[in-house]
Amino acid sequence: MHRLFIGYNIILSLILAATALYQEPVNHGHWNELRDTLNSSYKQKTGPPLVIDTFQNPTHNDLGFWHGSGENLSVQHGPGFIRLLPRDPDQNFHTQFDCNTCYSLMPWYNDFLHVVFEGTDQFSVSLNQHNDECNPQRSPFPSVADTIQAERYVVHPASERSRDGDWDEKDDDDYDDNDDMDLDTPGNQNDKHGRHHQNGRRRKHAKPSARIPLGRRDLYVPLNHFEIDFDRVVSVSFHGFFTEEPMSLHRVEIVSDVPQPSQENGHFRLPGKLPSGRLVLRCSRPNSFAFGIDDGQPRFSQRLMRILDEEGVRVTFFVVGAGLRDRSTNFTAFYKEMLKKGHQIALHSNTHPKMESLPTVGQIDDEIIQTIQVFEDQLGIESSYFRPPFGTVAARLRQQLARHIANPYIVNWSVDVEDWLWANSSAPEKQLEAFYRGVAKGGNLAVMHYLNPTTIGYLPQFIQHVKSAGYQIMRIDQCLEDVSAPPL
Repeated sequence: MHRLFIGYNIILSLILAATALYQEPVNHGHWNELRDTLNSSYKQKTGPPLVIDTFQNPTHNDLGFWHGSGENLSVQHGPGFIRLLPRDPDQNFHTQFDCNTCYSLMPWYNDFLHVVFEGTDQFSVSLNQHNDECNPQRSPFPSVADTIQAERYVVHPASERSRDGDWDEKDDDDYDDNDDMDLDTPGNQNDKHGRHHQNGRRRKHAKPSARIPLGRRDLYVPLNHFEIDFDRVVSVSFHGFFTEEPMSLHRVEIVSDVPQPSQENGHFRLPGKLPSGRLVLRCSRPNSFAFGIDDGQPRFSQRLMRILDEEGVRVTFFVVGAGLRDRSTNFTAFYKEMLKKGHQIALHSNTHPKMESLPTVGQIDDEIIQTIQVFEDQLGIESSYFRPPFGTVAARLRQQLARHIANPYIVNWSVDVEDWLWANSSAPEKQLEAFYRGVAKGGNLAVMHYLNPTTIGYLPQFIQHVKSAGYQIMRIDQCLEDVSAPPL
């Protein structure tokens, strides 16, 4: 079952009400990411920085807007820093440009995000985008985001290298990367299977004992490595922690120059932008609505099929590979039948772990490769659509999906039935309330499961509510206007 996903309007009310000198972490849902391939150019010029946050205040940043943590991330605030104590990749800290309206970063599009931090570099950084209406009461909020992997952009001074001697090559579990390449070097290519390869030599990485050095460090990210609408920016966020090592933030700003390579900074060079999966939370086709149905129980499959047939709708199923391998489930026969009926079958990992929490990219790769293989073997299909287990996604998963799948869609949601919360409770009807609430806020891409009879029992009401609101129900690839989708 997927993770807790709470609407961002809850955060907004907390922001507006915050008057205390210290704010406890709020459980406001994870930040999501979107990214396609972009080239950037190495630029040197001078100009005043846009200082976003120097962490002088526990509740707001230097721009006067809220900053804080989510998903119960523990934080410790001190003079001029915030210390993050992560335990889960969904946990996050974000600092806002604005919340009630869209903030334009277009004047800084060719500049650089500069972060001064201390501690682990095993995390992701996102720029988060507002929705089309620039209205935090509409869903989804935030709309999309784009993400980079922090360690690729960190300046490694000579003193850090000398602490542990020479650096080792990355092991076979890690990805190839073009950190040692000039930014204008052509090199990002996909082979005929969509698996990503890069020209140039592999980056050398520090030995494990040197990955968390003492003292402050800097990272510099070209803003145009984030592919979002720069006229609709909400915030910068830090998330995707896959170790429990602490990290302290000292400064977040936008600057117009980066350090020139030198012996003192370990001959720092900006890395190239890695291909990344595109994350979506809503349909783009006008007046469309899509159901993304995740994990299920075999004993409910025929009842689910009958409802979809009676209602005359097509949906998208996100299928775990291990279930297809288990002959006792009869899932292979069920999903073959759903394919014949015109439904979309898409990827949902091999064993359903929280993939961003896996310690190596090799393990992330294995989850992706195994589910691709079982789709080919058992169903005879390929898919470029993937729903992350628990909705958890950060830079590593997005990058690895782009290595193995050409132009992958990473599909989360803007309407949550909340069956994970209410289906087995004394108030299962709250699933209806959650669904109606999500649709009323503008959501048009739903997540649900067929794990419980109450959820399946409410499915006809979900469908009728959407139809009565004037939406046409279709597969996710159709609602995203994918040219490879079957016609309506």
